[in-house]
Amino acid sequence: MTESDSFTVLHNYRKATASEETAIWNYKGLEIHAVPQIHDHVGEIVRSSLPKGSLVLDLAAGSGAMCQRLKDLGMVPTGTDLVPENFRLHSEVDFFTANLNDELPAHLLGMFDCVTSTELIEHIENPRHLIRQCWRLVRPGGMVVISTPNTQSSIALAQYIRTGDFRWFTPVEYRRDGHINPILLPVLKNALEETGFVETRIDSILRLRFPGFTWWKMRLLAWVLRLVSARPLYEGDFIVVSTRRPR
Repeated sequence: MTESDSFTVLHNYRKATASEETAIWNYKGLEIHAVPQIHDHVGEIVRSSLPKGSLVLDLAAGSGAMCQRLKDLGMVPTGTDLVPENFRLHSEVDFFTANLNDELPAHLLGMFDCVTSTELIEHIENPRHLIRQCWRLVRPGGMVVISTPNTQSSIALAQYIRTGDFRWFTPVEYRRDGHINPILLPVLKNALEETGFVETRIDSILRLRFPGFTWWKMRLLAWVLRLVSARPLYEGDFIVVSTRRPR
């Protein structure tokens, strides 16, 4: 792997490798670097869409929680991450180290039935590059599942109007979590379509609940935005997009 000059925030993930405590958010003791319900939802999409034995690549695999879940669902997972020491399933699951801002190894192209990208795309310098990588990784007919914080809810839009920052994209999340790219849903949909993906489905999950939501001015602004919006807003805290490469 060649040295990359891309910007990636890794300190939280490297810190996790040194911890011997079981994380609060975990799957079978493997830390989940996302809200657990997102992993639940992505796992259910894969289970209901693919036959057992399908080859699934989990991007930014972290500790291996999604890989373990996929294995339990009867899939054959492969993990990739920039922090290999955080991955806990090296003896059980194929793994390779990669910076997803860069090009992936050529021998992996067209190898997988599905690629999962859970809470990753907002960490990437060029989201369109990631989508093109996903296209090249899956076989014709293969599926890609992407989750990301939702910038299109009335609350996310209200927070942006009030503060200039989307929910999950404040300076704190930028420095601590590496959320460097708010993903606008129309931009994501256009990028998928222009890459060639079809049958795109968008799920909005986890109703928003946080302290600022109880402030009456925030609730009023969110209500006004819902009222004046030209199209229905996706009101979950996260979106999960599943799409396919044509056969």
